[in-house]
Amino acid sequence: MNKPELPDNAPAPSDRIGIARTLPESGNANARRHCRGGDYAMETGDLASAEAAYRAALMKDAGNVRARHNLGVVHYRQGSWADALDCFTVCLDLVPDRAADMHFKMGLCRIKGGFKGGLKDLEAATRVDPDHLEAHFQLALLRAEGAESGSKGRQQAVEALRYILNAVDRGVPFGNVDGTCFMLASFLDDLPENVDEAIMVYRRGLEANPLFAPGHNNLGVLLMQAGQTLQALGAFKIAIQLEPDYALPYRNLAHLLFDHKSSAQMEQEYTTIIEEFGAKAASVLARLSLELIDMGRVQVGESLYTRGHQIKNLMGLVGSRTRRLIRRVPQEDRFLDDLRGIARDQEHIYDQWVAYLRSMKQDPLNPTLVDVPPLLGKIKETVSTRTGGALLRFVYEPQVPQVKVDPGMLREAVTNLILNALDAVDEEGMVTVQAGYDNKRASVFIEVEDNGPGISEEIQGRIFDPGFSTKEKGNGFGLSICSRIVSAHRGNLRMISRPGAGAVFRIDIPVDFELVSETDSIGWSGDPISSSRLPLAEEFIE
Repeated sequence: MNKPELPDNAPAPSDRIGIARTLPESGNANARRHCRGGDYAMETGDLASAEAAYRAALMKDAGNVRARHNLGVVHYRQGSWADALDCFTVCLDLVPDRAADMHFKMGLCRIKGGFKGGLKDLEAATRVDPDHLEAHFQLALLRAEGAESGSKGRQQAVEALRYILNAVDRGVPFGNVDGTCFMLASFLDDLPENVDEAIMVYRRGLEANPLFAPGHNNLGVLLMQAGQTLQALGAFKIAIQLEPDYALPYRNLAHLLFDHKSSAQMEQEYTTIIEEFGAKAASVLARLSLELIDMGRVQVGESLYTRGHQIKNLMGLVGSRTRRLIRRVPQEDRFLDDLRGIARDQEHIYDQWVAYLRSMKQDPLNPTLVDVPPLLGKIKETVSTRTGGALLRFVYEPQVPQVKVDPGMLREAVTNLILNALDAVDEEGMVTVQAGYDNKRASVFIEVEDNGPGISEEIQGRIFDPGFSTKEKGNGFGLSICSRIVSAHRGNLRMISRPGAGAVFRIDIPVDFELVSETDSIGWSGDPISSSRLPLAEEFIE
């Protein structure tokens, strides 16, 4: 089913890593004074001063477990995973009664630092304390990452998340019930036999966090599949009310109306939307209408594609027979050159028709988790010999999240955009390819920018149309195929250009709430709820 892009109010444990206040204090007064100074510096965000204060406390008392722990927190927040791991490992020996918490934090350090043993540490935390729910949550994330539906890893993740909810029902405190529900439901909804449970779990998550638009959207999809169209309609509307810029509920609502409503019912639904959305109704109806238009185009396109595929087969048969006839005609026959000309024309028309059909319908996706910068690096190797003297630059933001895409298709789309950009510039021109993360849209973006002559306003509205080309030898299907590839990944392909100022083509691929990296949820020691209630947008993976 459709998975959402994450809005800013997505549920998740906090990534704030808090200092411990409940660990034993040092018997040395100066050590305690330095430790308090470190605590104050941490609270004000001054990590450098906090590190200096905790180190001073340890100089006074090397066995000061609270200073050692909090120094580990400083290292963790600085991204010094090995140093943080060392601190928590020492703490494990100093306070064995806090073994579960220390194993949990050691596991996070190993995961973030790419070290081995993170899974074992988290498992150790749950063995010491079976109700260490943060550790169970992290184990679910690890076991689900990259695992296919129905696999052992995915099932282990499901069981871990179910355990969390059962423990909460028993009264165990946990501040990320909504995030647990949404991730569990998103795993369950992949298999038809789990749909009823998925609906129940989505509803529980929405009781805990009713402002999470993707949860309403996914619930609506399941309800629509279960034939509960009226409830699904309401769920999609709530998602749109909460996040007016969130694309999927518009698409799903249009699908519901297109498949299940008559013309009279559609008119009534539009009237209802005007009443329910008030000042926002015009924008909502405009976007919904565009989605309905696209639905109609898809229906017509599928009919044309079916007939066009039959024509393609007939054209291929004609070409095959023509080439077989040419092989049989004597070389001295005066009609041989005419036959060869006909064969060339047939082959050209056949190739054009195949390209047109491909622009109409996307091949099946084979998605996997992909790191975008390395993928762009491979593209760079491919196109670096085709620059024609122009400068080709690649720029990446740090820590670009993985996206679940078909790497071959995305590579084809980006390569096409780069080659188009290189064609648009002269020998002294420049093409810049950038990749990064757009937090507002919860998407990974790839931009291809050139400093060529730009695209005239007269033709900007046609550049993605199949068969349209401004190149003498172009077939006009490249950009339409790029658009379809991006659309198949639930992304957007946009173009910005002004004559004389170059052009920018931007791909946005949504980061699913099942696809994001592990949580950074070391909270205040002794108070596991307070920090984990802060909402973040990147706490779910697949």
